[in-house]
Amino acid sequence: MMAFLSRRMAWAVVTLWLVVSGSFVLAYVMPASDPARMMAGPHASAEVVQRIRTELYLDRPLPEQYVRYVGRVAHGDLGQSYRNKEPVTAALARSLPWTALIAVGASLVQLLIGVPIGLFAALRRRSLADAAAMAVALVGISAPTFLTGLGIMYVFGFQLGWFPLGGLGDGFFGALRSAVLPSLTLGIAGAAYYSRLTRGEYLDVASRDFMRTARAKGLSERLVVLKHGMRNALIPVVTFFGIDLGVLLGGAVVTETIFAWPGMGKLAIDSVLQQDFPVMLGCVVVASAAIVTANLVVDLVYAWLDPRIRLG
Repeated sequence: MMAFLSRRMAWAVVTLWLVVSGSFVLAYVMPASDPARMMAGPHASAEVVQRIRTELYLDRPLPEQYVRYVGRVAHGDLGQSYRNKEPVTAALARSLPWTALIAVGASLVQLLIGVPIGLFAALRRRSLADAAAMAVALVGISAPTFLTGLGIMYVFGFQLGWFPLGGLGDGFFGALRSAVLPSLTLGIAGAAYYSRLTRGEYLDVASRDFMRTARAKGLSERLVVLKHGMRNALIPVVTFFGIDLGVLLGGAVVTETIFAWPGMGKLAIDSVLQQDFPVMLGCVVVASAAIVTANLVVDLVYAWLDPRIRLG
């Protein structure tokens, strides 16, 4: 187990390094406004602009800037925003909890709706209920995120008035209430996908010998389905769920933009539009770390779901 964890951690570090390096090169070779002029303001003198450029090492060759940046990231320093001159970590710390809130909400929607529907359809294979469930799932997968978000916003926010149309409500319960519609928007497509995945995986597992053996031993159908069938059918679901959760924690750009949600997705879009490269790179680092961590957790969960898997 320790050898496996060591290998996975080493690959995680290499992956993060590659992502940070690629993002750095792309950010700093793109034609953009002078960051020093951006920080100094349009009316600052040339001397002030040059002093800021020197302080930020922007007058140094790109390889030297890269080495300095990677060194700072390794020590947890993501730099300073060009726009408002605050530490990037402060901007991320302000945005990440709100992204985590709707990511957790979307994950609950995906699992609590998608998996039961998939199991329901699999247990009623080739029935009208099975066809209806898969048809609804196909619509959920096919609908673009912005269309789903606008539809949910119109029905539950505008017509029924149950939830705010956008933004962040006041207080703890206000924030939870405001997070419902973004969470539903993110979760519906995932729930539709997981229902189809669960159905397919359970039908594959249901035809295997160990399921027939379990029934031959006299176990109840409920126990056979839940303990033997679903435990094996959920392995691929866990794989995709871990990846999806990492992506959601990295920021749901479209959904956060539609609902004016102050999360990492909106922060990333704003940083690109404003050419605030330190903030943009900080979002990339955090998003990549979330995905890498989620994949590591998925590998560990494998051992619990399927004892045949040996982690080494």
